[in-house]
Amino acid sequence: MDANHDQNPFPNSWFRIGCTQELAPRQVIPLHYFGKELVLFRAEDGTAHVLDAHCPHLGAHLGYNGTIIKDTIRCPYHGWRWQGNGHCAEVPYINKTPQTKLRSYPVREVNGLIMLYYHQEGQMPTWEIPAIAEYTCKQWTPLQPIRTWKARTTLQNYLDNSVDVAHLSQLHQQTFRSAKTEQIEINGPIFSHTMSQHYNLSSLSVGGLIPEKGRVTTTYYGPGYDVSFYWTQGKIKLGLLQIFTGTPIDHNCLEIQIFLSVKKSLPGPLNTVLAALLKKDTLAAFEQDIPILEHKIYCNNPILYKEDGPIMQCRQWASQFYQ
Repeated sequence: MDANHDQNPFPNSWFRIGCTQELAPRQVIPLHYFGKELVLFRAEDGTAHVLDAHCPHLGAHLGYNGTIIKDTIRCPYHGWRWQGNGHCAEVPYINKTPQTKLRSYPVREVNGLIMLYYHQEGQMPTWEIPAIAEYTCKQWTPLQPIRTWKARTTLQNYLDNSVDVAHLSQLHQQTFRSAKTEQIEINGPIFSHTMSQHYNLSSLSVGGLIPEKGRVTTTYYGPGYDVSFYWTQGKIKLGLLQIFTGTPIDHNCLEIQIFLSVKKSLPGPLNTVLAALLKKDTLAAFEQDIPILEHKIYCNNPILYKEDGPIMQCRQWASQFYQ
């Protein structure tokens, strides 16, 4: 997969553009992703919509002082109203409705995230992001954001880093002692990677309560969204759920967000303490990745070994989203 996609610089896939709790009824939010100005709004019926942001009448940005009227967003400049599907619904000072439209984007709300489907040619999605049962399960702590980064990197470099097994024990020595790929499964837009890992969790391993060996399966639904389940088995079974999202802001910048939930395996408040410790560890580890991502180049023909992880397999899988 070439790092320079002149014809299709952003992959055709689902991307996180917000969180459900961040978008109140009748709220309007300006966005900038894929090198475009966009507007996100929630209609009075609760449905979230995304349109290209600039009114084609005289160019006003709907995301700044645009208002919601029923299922439409009203331009703050001349009052033209636009439906969630992009069609013009009304021009208040004329008796006809122009046959013009703004580009609209498919939007889904799943697992507490607002997901947008981007396609270079405006095609509709042929696959969906699945709901995670653990998201609504009372046996898991509420899924919480860890942090958002705006990194000077590309989705290709970000994805390479995600499946890079060797860097875990070299860059993140405070967390990982070793890691090894155990299994890879590819099914259309889904890429699944299972690893065995030896953790360096001495602060959590007193008395063998939580062991230092475990497994993680990361499932990628397109190149910008993945779900990981980490499991260790000691006196208790520790379960950790993480969601990583990477959304291109433009050709040179990527917005990365991580979410975390922990299986309630400990008595009462100790689950909250455990979640806080794992959140701190995840944050510290990914902070180490940021300067690498921001200064590395994309190698089209890297020198790879089996121990590096399924980097080329993942690249081949990801190439379908650029076609």
